[in-house]
Amino acid sequence: VPNGVDCGYNRPGLALRLPQTLVFNGSLTYSANYAAIQWFLSQVWPRIRAQAPDITLTITGSTDGVDLAGLAIDDHVRLTGYVEDIRQPVAEAKIAIAPIRQGGGTRLKILEAMALGTPVVATTKAAEGLEVIPDQHLLIADDADSFARAVLSLLRDPEAWQYLANNARRLVEADYDWRQIGQQFVTAIEEAVQRKATKHV
Repeated sequence: VPNGVDCGYNRPGLALRLPQTLVFNGSLTYSANYAAIQWFLSQVWPRIRAQAPDITLTITGSTDGVDLAGLAIDDHVRLTGYVEDIRQPVAEAKIAIAPIRQGGGTRLKILEAMALGTPVVATTKAAEGLEVIPDQHLLIADDADSFARAVLSLLRDPEAWQYLANNARRLVEADYDWRQIGQQFVTAIEEAVQRKATKHV
């Protein structure tokens, strides 16, 4: 039974889309998120800003105890701290990034962005375990040059942006909505109970 997202609560159109905004919806207090943003800001961000100087990046989540001096933050990077409703910054961003390169997790940040209609650029590691098809549901990039190119391509190509947004939303509705997942769970429990009952007959 996979992890999931509430597609009714997380839906496209909840905020006005900002055309030159990226978002990373993950707390930097988690070491894998910190390492991801550290790599992104030092290696990928300069490549993007060189060709899209007006671009901004929003990073959500608590920064309590985080070594911000270890991050190449510039005046185009906004740290929100803890936010009450993560949907707002994700729904208003043009692209969600997931530059995760280590660790594990449930990939909820990707599913949330997909449900909200925000296309995702991710590493292979970030999308690990999700039944996604690169270039159909999201863009996959594992080095700095390709990650920057993927982001820039979506900024410049509204048709490709809409294609990913539509496909990703359909995917989460079909396979990752809690209603479907809940039914899968109930079915699995019922089948397990039935098998046990049959053994004792």
